[in-house]
Amino acid sequence: MDKMLDSVNKLIKQYGEDVVREMDTRIDKTADQILEYIKANCPRSDSGSNHLADSFIKTKIGDTTYISSKTKGKLVHLIELGFKHTSGKFVKARPFLIPGYDKFTPKMLEDLKEIIQNGVAK
Repeated sequence: MDKMLDSVNKLIKQYGEDVVREMDTRIDKTADQILEYIKANCPRSDSGSNHLADSFIKTKIGDTTYISSKTKGKLVHLIELGFKHTSGKFVKARPFLIPGYDKFTPKMLEDLKEIIQNGVAK
């Protein structure tokens, strides 16, 4: 009886580890898709080669994966949301982050639900 319980416990533990690994893989895939979208849709200027799009990176710290601008973080929200210049002129928003998340996150959430329920995504 103890051997059977040990076997069941090992199977449950392995299943849990497989689910977590599968979820991490799916989240990482979505982060890559969002990063690619941001780089493709980020506004670019004609001057120089140091574009905002080139500054975005994906970072994973522990269980958290995030996307950020490595060198131009102080500008991103201004471009994404628009701003009022000191001269009084309003600079319109040019969203590229939010649309990227909106495009890929719903499918990822569906896949995560599927992984939790069945152990794998379709």
